[in-house]
Amino acid sequence: MDVSNTAAAWLSFTVTAIGLGSLISQASGIREHMDPFYNTRGVEHLGTWVSRQLSSPWYRIAKPPPVGPMITAKLSDGFCGLNVIHVSRLPFEKTGKANWTALLAILHKRQLLAARTPPVEPAIANTKEGVYVIEVEGTSNVPIESPSWASLQTRPLVRHGAIACTVISRATLITMLSMCNARCTFRHSGAAGHRAAYASYSGQWYIEWPLGAPAVVHFAAHDSHVLSSDVYPASFERRVDKCVQMTAGVIEAPEPGKLKCAFPGRKPPGMWLLEYQPKGFPGAHGSRHLYNMMGGKVYDVDFLLAREYTNERDLPPHELRLTLPSKEKGRNATFYVPEKEQQMLAQLMDCLPWSPLSWSIHRGLRDLLLAFSRATMDNCRRRLAQKLRETVLENPQKLEARGWGPEFIRESIPDIVFSSVMARAGESGDAVRVVTDAALLLWDGLARGLDETKFWREQLELPSKVDQQLTPEMVIALTKCFVLEWSTDFDYQIYHDLPTELLFG
Repeated sequence: MDVSNTAAAWLSFTVTAIGLGSLISQASGIREHMDPFYNTRGVEHLGTWVSRQLSSPWYRIAKPPPVGPMITAKLSDGFCGLNVIHVSRLPFEKTGKANWTALLAILHKRQLLAARTPPVEPAIANTKEGVYVIEVEGTSNVPIESPSWASLQTRPLVRHGAIACTVISRATLITMLSMCNARCTFRHSGAAGHRAAYASYSGQWYIEWPLGAPAVVHFAAHDSHVLSSDVYPASFERRVDKCVQMTAGVIEAPEPGKLKCAFPGRKPPGMWLLEYQPKGFPGAHGSRHLYNMMGGKVYDVDFLLAREYTNERDLPPHELRLTLPSKEKGRNATFYVPEKEQQMLAQLMDCLPWSPLSWSIHRGLRDLLLAFSRATMDNCRRRLAQKLRETVLENPQKLEARGWGPEFIRESIPDIVFSSVMARAGESGDAVRVVTDAALLLWDGLARGLDETKFWREQLELPSKVDQQLTPEMVIALTKCFVLEWSTDFDYQIYHDLPTELLFG
């Protein structure tokens, strides 16, 4: 009797356990099908961010949405709180289908150095001053873990189609475009909505805003390069504040409070007199709205006003006449520049910020400074090109220590440097990186000294200076002008095409 009771009790317990297990299993299946993010939680979608996901207890019917990074970027705060960002052309960590994972894999907190000989330590080695040494020989596009943004504040993701998106502001989008040296390749606004495409040094950007639907941003890293054959240094430095300022048409001297001046936009054909207005930026039209949106203080900024004249006889005394592109294709605008404004343009040329990559630039700033500097630059162009070529030939080991490919240095860089400087203009970010690194071989001063030279002011007072032998400071000043020549126009009024918030897929 006791045996039969015991057997019945165990049988009842077994049946109950199997029943509960079956119910739990069915509930888990139902729970999975009820989850709107059921196919966006894995590593194939979130990349390395799968490790940041919160666990959900089995007894909860609904799973919380997956979390992603809270991405912010603007003039006043930098990119996610950092003003200096190291950008790579290719992703250095595993990415997912979510486009924001690719972006965070090409923007880094620390410098990346590609080691082309097998390291003693594992693939990633943390060395002094926050430099990460990465072995790339014989690897594919995404072989290695790299410094990540795991410390970023998270936010719930939003599902749009098949992608789990994070939410960004339009100020953040414009800042990221500027950091990556983006230029517009396609733009269409019509009854169906707005679409635009931007090519950049680090990848392709696409913006879609269908009528009645949210605006979505897509980013794709380049598929035309692989790490194993890339002969360029793994990363280069970008300063968020300088990128935004150049897009908004503002140049600031390194010394606080010394100079901060904004430029007028491109003008229609006609006669224009350049007029310096202290703290005149608040009354300007155009880029001041973007500067405000980015957290800049427009009331601190001087302004170069372009005042229109219809009769040349009415113009005040002036000493310089410049021919600039106008808003109408094939026609020019004539700018007359008094002596005081010439001195201001020379100082602004000297205060151009140093950059290893070309700018996404305010076209009014670019037009005016190129017209002002053209004669001097053309006078020095061949000597600059020859000086840089000779410097590379004499110092290949220094470039190799910075991460350039040894054969590339000796067989290609000297001619690339010479040809790029002589070309006068172009759209290759690679060429700009080569020329600027070659120029740095001659510079043994402090890094902050790169942002302000005296060459342009001195040659304005003493034009014969340009015929002298090129000094390191002259090379730096002329190289910054070269970067200006190779920079790409960027529509600073892009914010008119965008809502205040966008989904970043």
